[in-house]
Amino acid sequence: MSGNPAVTCAQCVYWRQTPGRGGLCRRRAPEATVRAEQVAHWPHTEPGQGCGDGVAGTANRIDNCKSCVFWRRYPGGMHPMNRGDMPNDWWAHAGLCMRHAPAPAIEPGPRGFWRATAETDYCGEGVFS
Repeated sequence: MSGNPAVTCAQCVYWRQTPGRGGLCRRRAPEATVRAEQVAHWPHTEPGQGCGDGVAGTANRIDNCKSCVFWRRYPGGMHPMNRGDMPNDWWAHAGLCMRHAPAPAIEPGPRGFWRATAETDYCGEGVFS
């Protein structure tokens, strides 16, 4: 078998501890959606879990979305009609992650939308600008 062996979440460069026992897996960039004004939320995992996409260490990662070539911030931030579960101040520092193109849908005519992230978010698919 070749490649990197699975590492635990606690050993992974893409995982960050949150208050309490668990943390957030930020390996993947958010997928585009057919629903407007959606915010990206990364999955909670436990330190002892792991996957085949994990990378041990802390180097070679983007520390924030605002440094990524796929992230777009509009002057003055975002001002969506439906602010969802995020406060106004969050939206003032938000932008859109355009890492992934919208996927084809089963019905004709849907629009594609990119999920909002904060400028301080990051993921394992980011590329320095």
